[in-house]
Amino acid sequence: MKVIVKRFLVCMFLIFVMPFVAYAEDDRMKELERKINELSQELQKIKAQEVDKKVNVITQEIEKLKLGAVAEPKYESFAGLGPAASKVYGIEKGISLGGYGEISYSNYRDSTKKDFGDAYRFILYAGYKFNDWILMNTELEFEHAGIGNAQSKESEVYVEFSYLDFLLSKPFNIRAGLLLMPVGFINEFHEPTVYHGVLRPEVETNLIPSTWRELGIMAHGEPIENLTYKIALTNGLRADKFSNSTWIRSSRQQGAKVNADVSAIVANVNYEFIPGLSVGGSYYWGEGSAGKGGDVKASTDKEAEVSLYEVHADFRYKGLELRGLYVAGEVDNENDAFKNDSALKKVGKEVDGWYLQAAYDIFPLIKPGTEMSLSPFIRYEQYDTNKEVISGTHDPTLDKTVITFGFGFKPHPNVVIKADYQWKDTESAKPKGTASGQDANKIDQFNIGAGFIF
Repeated sequence: MKVIVKRFLVCMFLIFVMPFVAYAEDDRMKELERKINELSQELQKIKAQEVDKKVNVITQEIEKLKLGAVAEPKYESFAGLGPAASKVYGIEKGISLGGYGEISYSNYRDSTKKDFGDAYRFILYAGYKFNDWILMNTELEFEHAGIGNAQSKESEVYVEFSYLDFLLSKPFNIRAGLLLMPVGFINEFHEPTVYHGVLRPEVETNLIPSTWRELGIMAHGEPIENLTYKIALTNGLRADKFSNSTWIRSSRQQGAKVNADVSAIVANVNYEFIPGLSVGGSYYWGEGSAGKGGDVKASTDKEAEVSLYEVHADFRYKGLELRGLYVAGEVDNENDAFKNDSALKKVGKEVDGWYLQAAYDIFPLIKPGTEMSLSPFIRYEQYDTNKEVISGTHDPTLDKTVITFGFGFKPHPNVVIKADYQWKDTESAKPKGTASGQDANKIDQFNIGAGFIF
């Protein structure tokens, strides 16, 4: 009987209690299902967000690729270099390509001198940025259509500069390799769209021997806002290559089989007092010796020292540009072999020169808001590569005055068409002409040219 009662009670418990248990289990299942659904929705949201991010990244990269084919990069100067030469400094990483070119024609205003046309320069810049602080920059130059001698058709292809730049900080950086000497305006900043005239100023060609490059190591930076400096240790000059007409121009070693027994130091400072007005200067001192690197030393080697300094100022306001430069140099401590050489003793022991230039862009007055420009300019130069000679008498045909008047038209900021007329005179009493007893440095000339950067 007791067993029957127990079984009955168990059955009654199951009948009355299990529905409540099942109901509770059903609630728990529904709660679990709800939580699972919520988690699933959250996962879907997270996946969607991740997909959106990836799609956005891919879209941006596609846009960059599309724009890369058509978008014009910014052309801005870095550390005194030309805008095209500075392109590698503006990229994040990888390869940078650029360059410039210029052609010219000169009509000499004398029947005894043949007119002159030249595919003057074609330049390729190749740069590589390894990371955000190390880069390589190189300029490969083809001059005179790549032919240096029109008779023998010898090639004229140069590495104009090639260096590694270590961008350590704003105040202090290190550059090493084949360097442009930081002297004057034109030597570093010489692309055809950034200077006036078909030809470069003669003062910055025959006294400052642009384009001047040597092997060395340079520190550069901006320690104070708007104050920049460069100081470099480089190889010296070829003392046996000095001349009375172009002074030290032919003595540049240009990174080729350099005589590294002789050294030089150059320093440059520039300060922008107010926006548009910059003032600066540079000083060079170097040793000179005969022969190239690897030659046997001899007691008859010609030796001398060279010092040079220049000061300059540049002012720009709206369309107005004003520029001035003064330079002076000296050959000193020349040895007997130098003094006794029939050609070298006529070299300028002291030289000096200067120029003033003014230009104004009138195109905004014609068509405001345009990217085109039309800039009439005038430049007055006076220089003497023979002011005082090592030995003998001063040559007055080398005491020159050049007045250049012309214009530059830019249909695009990176393309320029130029034309100018040059009036030339010297301190000699000889009439102009190329014959014996005449002065070829008095022959005026008309120049036209075109140039571009990319």
